[in-house]
Amino acid sequence: MRSTLILVPATLAVLSATSLLQLLINPTNRQAKKTGIEWTRLVTAIANPDLHAVVAFCLIGILLALNLILRFPDLGAIIEQYNQF
Repeated sequence: MRSTLILVPATLAVLSATSLLQLLINPTNRQAKKTGIEWTRLVTAIANPDLHAVVAFCLIGILLALNLILRFPDLGAIIEQYNQF
C-alpha cells in the first residue's frame, strides 16, 4: 500500500517532466505558428494591388483637401457668412 502511494505521484511527476521537456525542446508551439501566420497575412495584404489603389485614392483626397485649406484659409468664415442669410 505504501509503495503505491509513492509510485503514483512519482509516475505523474515523471510524465509531467517529460511533457515539459518536449515543450522546451520543440519550438513549434502555437505562438510561433501564430506569429508566422500573422507575418504571411501582413505581407499578403501589403502586396495586394487593391490596397495600393485604395491608399492612392485616400492620399489624393487628403492632398486635395490640404491644398484647398491652404489656398483658401478664410473659406470657413465665408461659408459662415453665407449661412446667415
